[in-house]
Amino acid sequence: MSELTERPDGASAPSPDSAATTGGSPAAARDTEVSFGTRPAGTAGDRQGAEPGSDADRVAALYALARQKSDAGETTAAVTAYRQLLKIDPKHVRARNNLALLLEQRGNVQGALEELELAIAAEPDNVSLLLNRAAVLSSHLRFDAAEHDLRRALRFGESAETLTNLGMVLLKGGRAKEAVEPLRRAVDLAPNNASAYYYLAEVYNRLDQLPQALAAYEQASGLQPSNWRAFKGVGNVLDRMGRPAEAAAAHRKAQEAQRR
Repeated sequence: MSELTERPDGASAPSPDSAATTGGSPAAARDTEVSFGTRPAGTAGDRQGAEPGSDADRVAALYALARQKSDAGETTAAVTAYRQLLKIDPKHVRARNNLALLLEQRGNVQGALEELELAIAAEPDNVSLLLNRAAVLSSHLRFDAAEHDLRRALRFGESAETLTNLGMVLLKGGRAKEAVEPLRRAVDLAPNNASAYYYLAEVYNRLDQLPQALAAYEQASGLQPSNWRAFKGVGNVLDRMGRPAEAAAAHRKAQEAQRR
């Protein structure tokens, strides 16, 4: 599963149904276990509880099967189970979201976006869904559309995750100056957010504000010692500042972190 941007620590992306974090790994990682508002009345999930043979019973069984197959890496079987589930309960937002992420994983970007569109139509105030769609859009270089979803998400409240994602989208879209404010706000809201510090450092480095870039890279590497790119950033900035001995030490730390 691709992410909003590359993971700065070089780790692999989480599997479907795993949760993204904002402290260690980038906030860009997309949650498949989305949060929920009130389920629309009349859906299969509201009918007859778990009465044997009921739609709700079949939906629960198919959802469990889809997750099992997804966890086992059997994506074709997982996709089939989610599609069968959605024929019974078209407004099952979690299943539709998970299906979207599996489709993107299989290279069906348009299919993923169509599923996310339907999920957002069912729950238009679901921030997790908006972040997930922004991630898909951004990973396929549709930065303006991703920015739109992230700014829409911010209307439901500020969070370090959303602000970090917005900063990354602006940076990737060539708007480094505009990325400073949301990333600074992200670290204000979550001082342990290694991802926000890392991308803030990237922005400052792009803007040739070297002391600020160095401080942010050092914060990122301190919070996330596995983030070899943060150590490499420290080394690169020190090289640019004419401090070769310190730069060499930082590059060695980057190599050690990358080997771990």
